[in-house]
Amino acid sequence: MAGWSILRKEFRLVQFRLLYPNSADFAESPWFGVLYVLLYRFFIAVFCTCATIWSGFYYRHTGAKWFIYLTNWSFFCVTVYFICATIVTGLHYKNQLKQLVNTANDQKDIKNGVEMSAKNEDNKKSACEQGSNLVTTPGDGESEIGFTGYVLGASQDTPMRWFHQALWVIYNIAVVAAVLVTITFWSLIYASFGGGRSPISVVFHAVNSVVMVADTMLSSIPVRLYHFVYPMLYSITYISFTVIYWACGGISSHGNTYIYPQTDYSRPVFSAISLACLVLIALPLCHSLVFGLYCLRVWIKTKCNKKA
Repeated sequence: MAGWSILRKEFRLVQFRLLYPNSADFAESPWFGVLYVLLYRFFIAVFCTCATIWSGFYYRHTGAKWFIYLTNWSFFCVTVYFICATIVTGLHYKNQLKQLVNTANDQKDIKNGVEMSAKNEDNKKSACEQGSNLVTTPGDGESEIGFTGYVLGASQDTPMRWFHQALWVIYNIAVVAAVLVTITFWSLIYASFGGGRSPISVVFHAVNSVVMVADTMLSSIPVRLYHFVYPMLYSITYISFTVIYWACGGISSHGNTYIYPQTDYSRPVFSAISLACLVLIALPLCHSLVFGLYCLRVWIKTKCNKKA
């Protein structure tokens, strides 16, 4: 039921925008605390950074041609995502600690106020006025907010900021690009290209999807069906680069006049059909797969809450 409710809300034009009521979901998990999210994102960020540097040395014979391959573009996006996600999660964790300290101080102030009131019980009128002032007097704004917020249970949703929106865009690009690279490489390119058994190739063509899917299932980051436009713009940017590179006479690290067989523009019909299928069919399907994983996560969490 929860999954159907999410799907029904997705088909609205407003879902194209980067709007979300609670930015905490970009740093939290439905399964464990923020500290654990911070730790696993930090370790993955370090791993991806080291893998990126390692690939530069591993393929040092290619020189600057490292930058022409979609695989490397996509893994770089994964690396950037986990670096940014670690920073955002760290900021959120820091704010949580700050709130805990402020809560402790507010509760201490409330306790001291109650103790002072108890000492003056001999004057009932004075005690009533002191109890009334504790809640309604606007002289101490922080105490008022702290008392009403924690005793009455005010909403603690935090609004989106620009860096949450930026992280959301990077996530959409990174997760779809990773899944797309994994599927296309092992199904279309591996047989003709070879080289897929080296450790660095496995990391760039398989582990990339594993870490992105794992983050999707372990974190509370939302997925919007209409956000396929962001990875689509990323794909169009890469295709435009390949056209310019081909037109300028660029060659691949294997000496070919094209980067991938699908970008061999000396065969325009084949290239046009291949790239159109990539952008208009394969990419939306990959994004739909990620959205399905998101719905699965919400469904599992809903079932767990009902059992609890």
